[in-house]
Amino acid sequence: MSAAAPAPAAETGLFLDGLRCSGCVSRVERALREAAGVAEANVNHTTHRALVRFDPARVDVAGLVARVEALGYSATPFDPDALERPATREARQALVRLLVAAFLAANVMMISLALYLGSYSGIDPATQGLLRWVGLGLSLPAATWCAAPFWRGAWLGLRRREITIDLPVALGIGIAFAASLVGTLHGVTHVFLDSASMIVFLILLGRTLERGARARASRAVEQLVALAPATALVRRGERIEEIAARALVVGDVVVVAPGQAFPADGVIALGHTEVDESLLTGESRPIARAAGEAVTGGSRNVLAEVEVTVRAAAGEGTLARLASLLERAQLERPQIQKLADRVASVFAPAVLAVTAATALGWALAGAAPLDIAMTAAAVLIVACPCALGLATPAAMTAALGRAAGFGVLFKSGEAIERCAAVNEVLLDKTGTLSEGRLAVSEIALAEGCSAEALLQLAVAVEGASTHPVADALRRELARLGAAAPAPRGERRAVPGLGVVCDDASGVAIVGSRALLDERGIAVGAALGAAAKTLAASGASLAWVAAQERALGVVALVDPPRADAADAVRRLRALGLGVALVSGDHEDAVALAGRTAGIDERFAGVRPEEKVAEVQRRRARGARVLMAGDGINDAAALAAADLGLAMGRGADVAVHAADVVVRAPRVGAIADAVGLARATLRRVRENLVVAVLYNALAVPLAAVGVLDPLPAAIAMSLSSLVVTGNAVRLLAWRPRA
Repeated sequence: MSAAAPAPAAETGLFLDGLRCSGCVSRVERALREAAGVAEANVNHTTHRALVRFDPARVDVAGLVARVEALGYSATPFDPDALERPATREARQALVRLLVAAFLAANVMMISLALYLGSYSGIDPATQGLLRWVGLGLSLPAATWCAAPFWRGAWLGLRRREITIDLPVALGIGIAFAASLVGTLHGVTHVFLDSASMIVFLILLGRTLERGARARASRAVEQLVALAPATALVRRGERIEEIAARALVVGDVVVVAPGQAFPADGVIALGHTEVDESLLTGESRPIARAAGEAVTGGSRNVLAEVEVTVRAAAGEGTLARLASLLERAQLERPQIQKLADRVASVFAPAVLAVTAATALGWALAGAAPLDIAMTAAAVLIVACPCALGLATPAAMTAALGRAAGFGVLFKSGEAIERCAAVNEVLLDKTGTLSEGRLAVSEIALAEGCSAEALLQLAVAVEGASTHPVADALRRELARLGAAAPAPRGERRAVPGLGVVCDDASGVAIVGSRALLDERGIAVGAALGAAAKTLAASGASLAWVAAQERALGVVALVDPPRADAADAVRRLRALGLGVALVSGDHEDAVALAGRTAGIDERFAGVRPEEKVAEVQRRRARGARVLMAGDGINDAAALAAADLGLAMGRGADVAVHAADVVVRAPRVGAIADAVGLARATLRRVRENLVVAVLYNALAVPLAAVGVLDPLPAAIAMSLSSLVVTGNAVRLLAWRPRA
């Protein structure tokens, strides 16, 4: 009996509101995963987004939203045309609460200052009483409406029989206000009205600033989506119509003017131009594109108007895939974050236990009830583990956005963690270290023949062939500024040897020396000697002959990428060993290795031998990064500690890799390793800050050194320090 086919899977994104800590994240994930038909659910604390894979036959998006809202959080289905709306609405509401809290706190602080000074300057009791009641009245909306998010979060948690991090914060605010109320009723001189209102203001301020930092860190997905234009000009016969870009279908012909972005992936049907792909790949120089060459949706037309045949609808093209890949990466947790999440999840109950023990200790020591209440409030507020919960996701999200800016896409946070640990790099040659297409490096000519005439003859013989040699010959002829000739008469391809063309002018040949020998065409001594020199350098040779005479030989190489040597130097500067592993022949591999400065080289390596080489190095303790782009690299990419695929390569290689490099630069590999190491440093720094903060602040609050007001300041500052340290990654620059 055959195995049952897997259930069809759909995928949706949800915008979430109300997430306060890693405990909130865990609760939403658990609720979604427990829903019938859900295969996978991941929530990102930094971006406040969930990504859910589910069986649409068993559950729909409305059902997923309902499960989230049953927990007390709000959820909005993903809308690519309104990415900013939920965040903008949430930010506007938070800003209003913050401004009201600031107004109330400022006035309460002035009243408190008057009370403190008046106790020394002889202010009369009636005025003191009036000021206390006015201050209490101003503190009431601060402790209720302004603090409503904390009260709501605490109450919803209790309804679920869970202790959330909002509970200690709400209790701290409530205790400070209640103590002030009791003090006012009993005419106590100092009633801590400033603490009751300022705590709310400071915590709201911290969360507002933190939200802004999180938005900066998670802006990469929005930037990718925003690259695509909203409309496109489509040719309908002789007319040109403007339609929504998302309405484009495969086969549409769109007109793209200079300065405009391409609305979808496609192939240039008419014209030639230069394309700016910097926002997609990090490549700073415009790239020439002519008829028949592909362009990517979201890249920008620089030079001239062109017509492009659409090859992928807007929601299915490269831009959509990259945005999906980046968003999924933001939701994947590395091991170091999972550990921090587990620690943070037990913090709220621990905080309540420490607070109860503190209050009991002060009571046994005979402290006044007001002092006990203020000390308990300080402990509740200062122990909030927001910094610990943010330490890792803020840094990972910032790193993913920064990497996307220079053309590197990590598929997960764990990939960043593993990239930081690699110490050896294995590079494939074709398409990774080299350009991946043949180019003419040199031409040796028989006496009386010019390079331009030789290339025109060769291109005429090749005709419309798509063979890499034919493509290289045409590009070299175009580089010389010569017009491409019309194809010659009847062509016949000789497998493995070349092309023979026969017309009224006679027989012409483009191919190997063996094909010339087979046809009895003699080669002059000087030309033969020049060909041996070219072959010894590692080049492939294409002979050109006509009318029983060898006219010349064209040397073709797969040139190394322009930055290959510099990239290898940078990798070594990072302490990485570098080796070249290729299935190409010995001469070609030796040429590429010499040019890039790689001494350890392996040629003629089969796919299974690449896997064996990766496993051999890992067995001796190395942590291996394998970089490749072809189908023959896919298994080795999967076997390595970290697989890195050049994004223009085979789909199977891209899917097998942990990192996809969109930039046509070998240096992007060094960029990825350097950024990954910087990210892990930021994460460790953040964790140290978070742990030290709690280790120092909680005891100080417990022994009465920190009052509620400085406790609120310390708690807000710890979150801001951690988030600010993470956002520094957005300014990271690779070392030269």
